[in-house]
Amino acid sequence: MTSMTEHPVPSELLTRIGDMTVSFAVLELYIQMLLSALVGEDERVGQIIASQLPFARLRATVVGLYGERHGDDDDLRALKQLMNEAGQIEEERNRITHSIWGADASPGKITRMKLTCGQKRGLQVQSKEYDEAKFIDFNNRIKRLSSDVFGFYTRLLQKGKPVNSAAERSP
Repeated sequence: MTSMTEHPVPSELLTRIGDMTVSFAVLELYIQMLLSALVGEDERVGQIIASQLPFARLRATVVGLYGERHGDDDDLRALKQLMNEAGQIEEERNRITHSIWGADASPGKITRMKLTCGQKRGLQVQSKEYDEAKFIDFNNRIKRLSSDVFGFYTRLLQKGKPVNSAAERSP
């Protein structure tokens, strides 16, 4: 029997959950950098705005600002794909973060359990089995997307699309 301070999640899986948390924060930072560059004011103004937005609104604001500044072009379509992927990753991260974890019958696995209740379906119990490989795959997906978002950001800078300083706009 475990005490109140112990739980059934093995340390190697806790490490993977921590990796997910840190990797997601990096992804969010890169999207905030993109927003800050698109705001068209001093970089700190963009940082202030970005820091106040929940992740879903951050993504929507980046897409909206890009579309307003540059119209519907190939970069906007690529940005929408990146932000859609970020939304899917956020959903899985939220499921992992906001669940109860229990021991699994199989060694090296744990089970995520989440209670939800909606008007249409009533009480639902969601559960999913996780092992180290599943966490590694998910974390690698976050890291790949972070790299893709940062690459997108640097390509926009090279094209001169974002404006991140009021001084750059003055005559």
